[in-house]
Amino acid sequence: MIGAMTYDQLVAFLAVAGEGTFTAASAALHKSQPAVSKLVRNLEDELGLQLFDREQYRATLTDAGRLFHDRAASVIESSEALKTFAKQLAGKIEPIVRLAVEAVTPLAPVMQILRGAQERYPTVRIELTTERLSGAAHALREGRADLAAATKLGIDTAKLELAHFRTVRIVPVARGDHPLAGLRGPAPRALLRTHAQIVLADSAQAADAPSLNVLKGGMQWRVTDVAAKKEVILAGMGWGGLPEHVVADELASGTLVALEVPEFEAGVMELYAMRRRDRAHGVVASVLWEELKGSGMVAAEAATPKGRRGKVHRASNGVEKRTVARPTSSSGSRSKGRKGR
Repeated sequence: MIGAMTYDQLVAFLAVAGEGTFTAASAALHKSQPAVSKLVRNLEDELGLQLFDREQYRATLTDAGRLFHDRAASVIESSEALKTFAKQLAGKIEPIVRLAVEAVTPLAPVMQILRGAQERYPTVRIELTTERLSGAAHALREGRADLAAATKLGIDTAKLELAHFRTVRIVPVARGDHPLAGLRGPAPRALLRTHAQIVLADSAQAADAPSLNVLKGGMQWRVTDVAAKKEVILAGMGWGGLPEHVVADELASGTLVALEVPEFEAGVMELYAMRRRDRAHGVVASVLWEELKGSGMVAAEAATPKGRRGKVHRASNGVEKRTVARPTSSSGSRSKGRKGR
């Protein structure tokens, strides 16, 4: 560092800039607000600059603060990368690695990666948690996870390193004898709202937690995991979107029937491997990160045959919606487009 400027001062400065208030920054850093304020004030004194305009409710960066911010972020990122490299050189194996995955994530490729890590590092404890919607990314942000496989829904990705992991198609379904199952073509809005929609609650539990493919004004049942959601729908008690890989057998047997719900915002969920840029990563976490990235690249290459690339549209909530040309049946009719979670 230059002069008396310290690593902790830069971290505190970036936290306040990112969180918007000294109170929020102190919570994120697990420090008292006076301690964070003192770190930032000492940094400003050392630089001879006013980095924040404190006249407003939110801690707003000054012009000098904005210019300084990008350089400070680069320094911290480089410092964390250097820490990670040093740990790898020293061969220090962390005792616990925590991975949070979105509830719709196909677990088979994740288990393959974790099995390899277990064989290579048998003394390391792996903690795997399942979250919903923005929950996995929030676990990463709050320090409850070292790595995540999650959507970008409702999160600020500026502090995260991302690599595409999987594309999960979401199919709205109902049991074969449900009143909605006999529909041909798009389901009428009014009719959908007379039947309970089974939805996943966001595990982030924030007041502004986002929702996805939830019809406003209709009947709703909220559940906390994909397995429960599927069981409720299989019981004929409602309808809802489920990952294609979860309902493939039931759709093939006719136990569940796919619905056409044009109002759904996303026909696919794009999942990304994520880790924080501003933290050092242990040896095992770094290995898992490379494995997650590599698995995503292999899956992307194998997923879409030539001629069926389709187009990707980004919805206003940041979730991608993919439109893919579908094959026609032997009778020449095109299969229904299935959308939604």
